[in-house]
Amino acid sequence: MKSIQKILFFLSLSILFGSCEKDDDKISDVTLQGIKAEAFPGAIRLSWNAAETTDFLYAEVSYWDFAKQKTVTTLCSRYTDNLYIDGLLNKYGKYKFIFTAYDMNKTPGQPIFIERQCEKASSYYVITEENVIPLNTDQLGTNAQEPSEGPISNLIDGNLDTFFQSFWDEWTYPSLKPSGYHYITFDLKKDINAFKFKYWNRKNNGSRPKTVNLYGSQDGASWTRIEQLDNLPTEGGSTYSSDLFVLENPISHLKYEVIKGSDEYQAFFSLAEIEFYEVVRELIDPDSE
Repeated sequence: MKSIQKILFFLSLSILFGSCEKDDDKISDVTLQGIKAEAFPGAIRLSWNAAETTDFLYAEVSYWDFAKQKTVTTLCSRYTDNLYIDGLLNKYGKYKFIFTAYDMNKTPGQPIFIERQCEKASSYYVITEENVIPLNTDQLGTNAQEPSEGPISNLIDGNLDTFFQSFWDEWTYPSLKPSGYHYITFDLKKDINAFKFKYWNRKNNGSRPKTVNLYGSQDGASWTRIEQLDNLPTEGGSTYSSDLFVLENPISHLKYEVIKGSDEYQAFFSLAEIEFYEVVRELIDPDSE
């Protein structure tokens, strides 16, 4: 009798644990269809057709990130049919993406795999240095120096209380009146391919630059416009820091030509200080070995 009871006991345990294992290993019928992987520079776009059944809850997309040395997992809702993954590198070869659909009970379906190698990531530059270009008075020029005030040397004297003033007193000095827009030239004494500049406006009075043409030259005689700068700050004592200018051909001279000032009816302008910076850049190739 005891033997029969033991047999029945172990049989019930077997049935119990067997049923538990069956529940734990249950696989949902939901799945994704039409999975595709499209390669881009340093990226892959995954797309799929969402499961037609209303039992579909979300999809899980996982892959091994070679650079970070870890598995990256993203959950995509039932209303999503694509995933754009960037920060990838061609040199690592094919990435293996694992798609797992989950039903409303959060039971996973059968995983689906797809492999794809991205295109080579685009190279880019990083700035490694920004060096002030030293300027002396003999490197400065203008077509419109006002004789009564504001010598051009004030532009580089390090004093924000002094200023350069372009020509305005045509009644006293009619023969000195310049033709065309007033400008300042700078002989940098070196070739540059990338640069920035910064200037400080005069603190009091005067007309301050509002629209400026910036030109570059290799010989100081033949000029090519680099860019027109609009809506520059005109408050007294205000500053302006330019964006980075990258040139196809090196230049050694710059021209700062004022098209319009804060006093739109006058050709003259004034500035307190100006500085130019040579920018050194390094080309980064993410996919280099």
